[in-house]
Amino acid sequence: MLLFVDTRGYHFDTLGSGNKYTWEHFCDMSDARVLAEQQIWAAVTEGAKNQAFNCTNGDVCTWKSLWGVLCEVFDVEFVAFEENDEKFDWLGMMKGKGKVWAEIVEKFGLFETKMEDITCLEALNVVLHFGFQHVCSMNKSRESGFLGFADTLKSIPMWVGRLRDMKIIR
Repeated sequence: MLLFVDTRGYHFDTLGSGNKYTWEHFCDMSDARVLAEQQIWAAVTEGAKNQAFNCTNGDVCTWKSLWGVLCEVFDVEFVAFEENDEKFDWLGMMKGKGKVWAEIVEKFGLFETKMEDITCLEALNVVLHFGFQHVCSMNKSRESGFLGFADTLKSIPMWVGRLRDMKIIR
């Protein structure tokens, strides 16, 4: 999300979105609210003790649909995926951009944060280049009584709104 935030006027190369496989195939996501709810449920539910459970929102989406929602929320043009032979490296692209983020924070009166404290570009590099669908079953959780879920594409605008309310992003 960082790169969508008021970067107008700042030069960033074309944003990469991983590989075509990841762009078009399903992936599951985990909303922090569902994760917290499930952890509390597992801690206080007798039948869940000493059990391992997958925790996802319970739906699947594509990165294509996720980027579409992010573009809509940040009012930027959605650009379709263009594959080339070069693997896009988020970490490499953002290296040395901490000063740019500091300028954005100051310019818009945001809560003072360091870019590396609010991003995890290493993980982004990994998940956007999966060569497989990352989909986990929530069946065991549901059969054991945990029924929490979140609509991933509806969660995104809510979380962006929360980050805006906290003045972490604009």
